[in-house]
Amino acid sequence: MGRGDYLDGLREAYLGEIAGAAFARAFAAGDRTAAERESCALIERLETMTAQVVAPLLGDRPGLDAIDHAERRGEAQAARLATWAALLAHAAQGLDIHIDAFSRLRDVAPAADRPALHLLVGHEISLREFGQAALAGNGDPNEPLRCAIAAAERHLSARS
Repeated sequence: MGRGDYLDGLREAYLGEIAGAAFARAFAAGDRTAAERESCALIERLETMTAQVVAPLLGDRPGLDAIDHAERRGEAQAARLATWAALLAHAAQGLDIHIDAFSRLRDVAPAADRPALHLLVGHEISLREFGQAALAGNGDPNEPLRCAIAAAERHLSARS
């Protein structure tokens, strides 16, 4: 993977996080229980923080049109999934493609970028663990989200 492909992958990851935050906001706005809204708020926070982790690696940030498109894409996905069960199934089973893509980015990243990309991969794994725990009824399904948020907070505070 050349530098241009790497930067394109980072840009797509960043826009994916923007879309993910918009998805969580739109999904929470539907007819949700308090517990579902809490999970959506954590997902939105995690996606937003992960975008903040990736942003400094981009060089040039995507323009407003690209960001608006990503937000609309996230909102459309929220409308397509619609039910809590569909969200959980997607989280539990539909994120492997992102985990694989982000792992490939991390594996070719310059050493200085790897901590941020490790968090990018980890946040997707935490979303999958959230979905799996919620579907299985195991403990607090939000715990993986909270752990990933704490890791992102540590990364961001160490960078400032």
